[in-house]
Amino acid sequence: MYMAQINFHTTPEFEADLAKLMKDRNLRSKFESIRLAVHEAAGSLAVPKPRDWSKLVGFIDRLPGGRQSSKTGAELEAEIDEEMEAAPNRRPTSR
Repeated sequence: MYMAQINFHTTPEFEADLAKLMKDRNLRSKFESIRLAVHEAAGSLAVPKPRDWSKLVGFIDRLPGGRQSSKTGAELEAEIDEEMEAAPNRRPTSR
């Protein structure tokens, strides 16, 4: 496996941030911490795959009681997205 070598100069602020990342994540090397940071940054840029709702078209209308919401599919999708975005920030409730 070929591994390219990259050399670059850093600022004292970058070195401090790198040291903090290494300490916070318990990383042993600068290489490991830079690689992790780039990997996480690249992952956050990934474009989500478009949803395919075609198999669900008419599903709600076939349920007993039929459609109980006047919201459009786009409105329901936006509502689901909002709930999914908020979910990681919620604390679990005790039972």
